[in-house]
Amino acid sequence: MQIDFVGPQSFELMYQPSLDALAAGGHKGRWFKTPAEYWAAADPANLDVLVAIGALKVGADFLDQAPNLRALISPVTGTEGFDEAAASARNVLVANGQILENYVSMAEATVMLILAALYDLNGTQRLLAENGPRPPRPRARMLMRKTVGLIGFGQIARAVAARLESWDCRILTTMRTARALPDRVKGVPLGTLLTESDVVVVLAALNDDTRAMLGERKLSAMKPDVVFVNVARGGIADEHALARLARERPEMRIAVDVFSPDPLPLDSPLRSLPNAILTPHMVGHTRETLDRLPVVLLANIEHVLAGEVPDYVRNPKVIDAWRARWSGREAV
Repeated sequence: MQIDFVGPQSFELMYQPSLDALAAGGHKGRWFKTPAEYWAAADPANLDVLVAIGALKVGADFLDQAPNLRALISPVTGTEGFDEAAASARNVLVANGQILENYVSMAEATVMLILAALYDLNGTQRLLAENGPRPPRPRARMLMRKTVGLIGFGQIARAVAARLESWDCRILTTMRTARALPDRVKGVPLGTLLTESDVVVVLAALNDDTRAMLGERKLSAMKPDVVFVNVARGGIADEHALARLARERPEMRIAVDVFSPDPLPLDSPLRSLPNAILTPHMVGHTRETLDRLPVVLLANIEHVLAGEVPDYVRNPKVIDAWRARWSGREAV
């Protein structure tokens, strides 16, 4: 069986255990460090499983050339590189690493960023470092009784909402697919969320519906002293508009862990903002998460090769059709 991996050298701890185990089982595993390297050597006609990060864009044209492809697997949560609709139309499973440690770590980090921004942690540290005088009026603000708006209500957002229950917050959310909400969470249109929230948190997946969703007009609708947090994907919010807005509104605070492009360019206007917390797309990456993700990745691959459905599937509607084709057909 041929299993291709696409991801940078920094994914060695993630990919190497699977590559070693597959080789021991007699399977052919190939690792490509960049999308360009992969496309130059891609062999879709003989491909059984593709493991890739979001930088690799896999669409209908490629899938049509891969008749034996069983699954597209992301080693992490994000699957934005995969055309999930096209995969579903061809009964190809899309799996990922949406493990408890992953989304709980991100939820904890999200709450941390909210508090660090509200309490002006960076500014307070800077005051000590520069031996400056205490300001006449504190810049810190409490989270208690604030309105927190969560854009998207997937597993990370649900975990954030659960952790805010004891903070006496009013929690709003907006989401693409209607679903039952906890008692303390109210679903509202995006416009209402932006205008009423003291804290706005982007937690939606990046897809055709959310790409560039938060442009200058929508961002400008937020409160002048809003705390804006993005731990989802950079392509959802217009970063240049966000930087202009944060510069015009000194009481506004932003905390951003994801950018477009990523990593954040050295000349980005976000870097010079005194009211910004910026982290390099790793604020929620914990040891617990990174210890378990390689285990889950190998399990996902082994399940698929054995004709079994993996634990973390993004398109469950195709499971029955997938089973009809692959169940009992162990890869050799």
